[in-house]
Amino acid sequence: MLHAVIIAGGAGKRLWPKSRQQSPKFLLKIKNTKTLLELAVERARAVMPLDNILIFTNERHAGLIKKVLPAFPKDNIISEPVSRNTAPAICLAARMIYGMDAESVMYVMPADQIIEDKASIKEIFKLCAFISRVKDAIITIGIKPASASTGYGYIETAGSYKRLISNPGYDVFRVRRFTEKPDAKTAKAFIKTKRYLWNSGIFIGRCRVFLEEFKAHCPAVAAAAERITARGGIANIKKAVRLHYKDFPDISIDYAIMEKTDNAMVVKADPGWSDIGSWPALGDFLAHDRNMNALSAAHIGIDTADSVIVAEKGHLIATCGVNGLVIAHTPEATLICRKADPESVKKLVSLLEKKRLKRYL
Repeated sequence: MLHAVIIAGGAGKRLWPKSRQQSPKFLLKIKNTKTLLELAVERARAVMPLDNILIFTNERHAGLIKKVLPAFPKDNIISEPVSRNTAPAICLAARMIYGMDAESVMYVMPADQIIEDKASIKEIFKLCAFISRVKDAIITIGIKPASASTGYGYIETAGSYKRLISNPGYDVFRVRRFTEKPDAKTAKAFIKTKRYLWNSGIFIGRCRVFLEEFKAHCPAVAAAAERITARGGIANIKKAVRLHYKDFPDISIDYAIMEKTDNAMVVKADPGWSDIGSWPALGDFLAHDRNMNALSAAHIGIDTADSVIVAEKGHLIATCGVNGLVIAHTPEATLICRKADPESVKKLVSLLEKKRLKRYL
């Protein structure tokens, strides 16, 4: 059967002050009446029943998720008492699912993405599940890059595996390597070769294969997951998570296995994907005025262009002589920065943490 684990974590620091500890990125509503998490659940439900979906999240966010998803099975929400990145959650989910269904195929999906082409991603999901069964490989979805972005990880394709005939067709490649977010010079070199795709963070494969890869390449994560699931049963597992989750190393799925395995394949696709990783990326999904300002606010401006302007309902943003800025207003904090330097927002959040300004985090 098909199963999914949705990773509802990450601080979303580059979207501060909109994304904060009590309003995490995956609970934001962007160009929709539904949160990003609700949309992720809908994508999974398109190919599997609701009961087959697990959500892994930080302990502080579990209550918020239950309010947003009142019909979601409560036992399927796994609360992490400490943050340990994506690899522990994925390995633990694979063990939990494998214990119920030894032939299961697992979808790993971030909770904080937008995928606009619903029909396309449903078809891609089915194709990836098919490949994972035929090749016993971990399949990822690689996004055709629109620019030399430094905000995404990259996948270098190796030899072509085959073209899957559908409408449209999809090219499937073997993976040569994964690279974390590169600097601008490296990203431009990647794009020039035409061998690189953006890493969507979506992974599909048999639970058995995930577990084999963890055991081979990250045995510390594999051993901790085995200890937590040793007694079986959701109540026992949740109790063990509270007691022993801290035993996991802090490591991402990319570093733990994907950068080491020779058993990965990638489907090249363009399903209207974005991880909304920065204010300029969010701006791409907002309404634009004739001066190319991306707006989610009451706004009046003179000589204002190419800016992202966001505010709470009922608050007016007025600008004069503004070009290429991000202006993001919330009741507690207001951000003003250059649109061309989205990474600086993450540094700003780190400064808030250093100065212990917790009320603004």
